Amino acid sequence: MKQSYRKLSKWLGLVILISFSLAYRPDYFEISKQLDIYTSVFKEVSLYYVDDTDPGELTQNAINSMLAKLDPYTNYIPEEAVEDFKIRQTGNYGGIGASVGNYQDRLIVTSIYEGFGADKSGLRPGDIILEVDGQSVEGRSEEALSEVLKGAPGTKTEVTIERGTKELKLEIEREEVHLKAVPFAGMVKDGYGYIFLNSFTQNASGEVLKAWQELKARGPLKGLILDLRNNPGGLLGEAIALTNLFIPKDKPVVLTKGKLEEWQKTYKTPKQAFDKNLPVAVLINSGSASASEIVAGTLQDYDRGIIVGRRSFGKGLVQESRMLPYGAQLKVTIAKYYTPSGRLIQAIDYAERAEDGSVAKIPDSLRSEFKTQNGRVVLDGGGIDPDITSTSETASDFIMALFRQWHLFDFATEYYRNHSEIAQAKDFKVSEELFQEFKSWLQGRDFNFDTRTGRLLNRMETAAEDDGYLSSMQSSIEEVRKAYELEKSRELERNKKVVMELLQEEIVARYYYDSGRLANALNHDRDIATALEYLSDNSKYKAILKP
Repeated sequence: MKQSYRKLSKWLGLVILISFSLAYRPDYFEISKQLDIYTSVFKEVSLYYVDDTDPGELTQNAINSMLAKLDPYTNYIPEEAVEDFKIRQTGNYGGIGASVGNYQDRLIVTSIYEGFGADKSGLRPGDIILEVDGQSVEGRSEEALSEVLKGAPGTKTEVTIERGTKELKLEIEREEVHLKAVPFAGMVKDGYGYIFLNSFTQNASGEVLKAWQELKARGPLKGLILDLRNNPGGLLGEAIALTNLFIPKDKPVVLTKGKLEEWQKTYKTPKQAFDKNLPVAVLINSGSASASEIVAGTLQDYDRGIIVGRRSFGKGLVQESRMLPYGAQLKVTIAKYYTPSGRLIQAIDYAERAEDGSVAKIPDSLRSEFKTQNGRVVLDGGGIDPDITSTSETASDFIMALFRQWHLFDFATEYYRNHSEIAQAKDFKVSEELFQEFKSWLQGRDFNFDTRTGRLLNRMETAAEDDGYLSSMQSSIEEVRKAYELEKSRELERNKKVVMELLQEEIVARYYYDSGRLANALNHDRDIATALEYLSDNSKYKAILKP
């Protein structure tokens, strides 16, 4: 207890020292005053509250509550979470090289990273983890299991798994795992390359450049597709470096505006472009954010390429990591960023909140117009709008239920265990026979899904009962429900094409990892087909870039 109070007194002393130093600056008087009030309350509660308190927990709760009033990207990172934060920035960590998911209280291996410890030891997707180093993992979260499996490269861990009806023990050596920023690159058509970038971690731009060079080595390139869909962003420097592959030297890429003068900065391309003429299509969707939007927005502003897909997320805020005492960190929003045309693509104004604390997206009617280099009109305040809006379909309730209840995953796992090999990743197809096999297999599963129609029917029945109409409407409602159940039973056939494509990808991933999944998807990806349509027709491509 004495040691806790000694730590507390040091912390209070530091805070009070800061408050005194700030008090000498008139513009910081309010900050000093509030710090003084907080430390006084904290001290009184810690010393005199009737029950024992945890000073660390009180402080963390206070910090998190304060930051919740700002934006979702300003976060307190306690010392024990700093390592995970670094992994997200660098893509590197010491571990076995596997991902785990939780379904029905079972910790299941969902993917294996090629060439690392888990792969070498024979761990496979679908394996259920029971123990790690003799300790049961029952009741543990995915995050807790992940922490146990991580460790210094060269150390070993024994993992007990359940695979079908067998229980196996595997010894896995931990390694320095590097999560590739570019897990796949290839040719989608003669002369047309494709690069998938999943994050802007350290050297992401270098990985794109290497992939691009390898594609050029196969033969002359006529066009390139850069896939930034579902890319959440990352390091600003990598976004600038990636843009520089397409944009000449000394061109503005992004302008940041913050409270301090040092954050009022224009970032320009530092080098000569790798290729400033090759026709380019950038794929984006609602999961493309931050650094992805910088790249897409800059190429759009300079009319350097066409943007295909759906409107991006709309995150125009820049964060910086600030060191705190005792190994903790603060990731704080320090500035807003603007594309070369002057656009702020931030879609939500976190400074303007309703009485309940909620925030709303900026309506299209309030979005301002800007001009690209060629004079095309582009809008701010809502992410990056694509030049060509994709016709890709939104996943139905049926498809989402297949995913959430792991039916596609489990079928692929069983298929893998019963078939030693399949065709090459890009060539594998789910046949009609295999689809019918899946259909029969699904009938033996506990599979339930709901739809908007079903939810409306339930609400109508509840409302009819509340209003006293149910007895007279019961037979009519039952007739409608029968018709609904009949239509519902046809959902698998109605979604047959999509289900076959998803099964293809899931099965291929068992044999050829995530890179194989991406290679297979090239055959039926609608966004890629749209991009190819414009890249392969020079007149259509140039027409998009005209005012």
